[in-house]
Amino acid sequence: MAAAYYSSMAAAATEFEHGRTLFENCTIHQIASMPARGEPAIPHQTVCKMDESESYISLGGDIDALLLRSSYNFHLVLGRTRLSIPTSLLIEADGRHLNLDDPRASESIVISQRHSTRRINHRSGTWKVLAVRIIDSTGDAPTRSKTQLGTDIFDDSFNLNNSAQACSKGQLSFRAATGDAVVNGVIDVRLSKSMDSYLSDSEVRNEALSLITKDPNAVNDYTFTILVMPDSSQSYLSGAKAWFPGKVSWYRDLHGSDPTYLLHELGHNLGHGHSGNGKYNEYGDPTCTMGGGGYSNGLDDDKGKMCFNAAKTYYFGWFSEYHQDVDPSTSPYVGQLVGANDVVNDEISTGQDMIVKLHSYGETDLFMMYQKTEGITEDIASDYATAFNNHVVIVEQSGDSQDSWVKASLAPGDVYTQRNWNGGTLVVQVCSITPGTPDVAKVISFVDGKTTASCFPTESKCVDTDKRFVVKNKLINGCNWVKGNPGARCKKKSVSSMCPLTCGTCAYENCTDGSKRFEQNIRIKWTPTCSWIKQRPEKKREKWCNKRGVSQICRHTCGHCESEKIRNVFSDI
Repeated sequence: MAAAYYSSMAAAATEFEHGRTLFENCTIHQIASMPARGEPAIPHQTVCKMDESESYISLGGDIDALLLRSSYNFHLVLGRTRLSIPTSLLIEADGRHLNLDDPRASESIVISQRHSTRRINHRSGTWKVLAVRIIDSTGDAPTRSKTQLGTDIFDDSFNLNNSAQACSKGQLSFRAATGDAVVNGVIDVRLSKSMDSYLSDSEVRNEALSLITKDPNAVNDYTFTILVMPDSSQSYLSGAKAWFPGKVSWYRDLHGSDPTYLLHELGHNLGHGHSGNGKYNEYGDPTCTMGGGGYSNGLDDDKGKMCFNAAKTYYFGWFSEYHQDVDPSTSPYVGQLVGANDVVNDEISTGQDMIVKLHSYGETDLFMMYQKTEGITEDIASDYATAFNNHVVIVEQSGDSQDSWVKASLAPGDVYTQRNWNGGTLVVQVCSITPGTPDVAKVISFVDGKTTASCFPTESKCVDTDKRFVVKNKLINGCNWVKGNPGARCKKKSVSSMCPLTCGTCAYENCTDGSKRFEQNIRIKWTPTCSWIKQRPEKKREKWCNKRGVSQICRHTCGHCESEKIRNVFSDI
């Protein structure tokens, strides 16, 4: 039979008989990980988790292809998509495994979707957390004592609870669990074997959870569990892992004392994916706790103050009154963005925004937010400060619980464009960043060819450069060459920034710098760039801008748009 819907009520038991076939019921989750700093990234492990149990079936193959082949065309939703799997398909070898590419899978696996109303939203509220120190049979234990571990997680000047409270403006809190056997939110459990006798962190996790007393007086009610293993777990646990989504996270030794790791893994429990940058670095967004790239100077339980990027904060929903949802193909955005620290300090005013979501039919959503290294977001690593501090950061995310990816980090005057956005070119431009109470980034966004907006109410005349410039390491005859085939040549990288009139990009490139190397002196082969001129001392920069034709290329650097000069371009930009 074809894969079909099977009601969640009928699938309530872990194992049931359908006709003559025995099935296993489970819900798709991931085991998300964050490696120890300096160690290689570990991919998410997609599994099918049993109801009310830590056991799971490892899934191999293409889950999305299986879902697309089903007659109901389900999309994967972690924590909601359920499988009823014939036991005959399971491979019993070092745990249970299922090959989703097995031709029998699409014919016999029953797929269902748990209703979203059954999920409790833990993204706001106050939740009790139980931390568990795992001690093996030889006495090998985590470095921190119960008292020290409880202090690290719940009481330090910078800890899991106050970092969550700071980022949410008090709307999310994690409190220490209580009970007769609990010391400052922490209990000890003792394993039956030595750490080196276990094959995986999952084995240790499952045994440790089974050893937590069920006596309600010894351990009162709690929601989330933090398991801290001895450092000898290193052979199978790098930094930390968590159920995604779920209520359990587990850590190797001192990683369980680090608020950066704790909030990252609890973020997975709350249903958030990673925050990446570049093509492959899924941890690379330095502005987001779910990236982990921001603070990288080793384990430090008093460092790592940062919150979440625009997409993750949007889906948390803590500041929805300061969200803007804009389809720039029908209505442009012209507004002011205020950073997270100023928002939580009540410095944002009516008419200002914290997050803008750009969406349009058939396009992946973009989210933008002003990033300022201060207060609750002060610990971005110095390696990233020049590229991200005092910038508007744009990330792409295809929906709640998905990974996000940095698309651009914009300083004043910078422009981000994305071609073929619902029939036009999406444009995002940072007009200015002005310090104050609050610091404000003026931003515009529109789809060229459908809507329009401008940083400058009355712009200078839009002109092409009359100089030759470099395309693919070859000095070409400037905009005259472009005019020979503008349809194709304007699409080449950054060519339109040199010839905005010919390429029809005056609406957003008239007051920005040209990005190509250009010929200044026919007798000298060296070709300068506007970015190089911008970095010269003021007097030398003015001298360059006064050379013939330079201000028509370096329009932002040379103040081409006199009607509203860019002010307060910060020194690290």
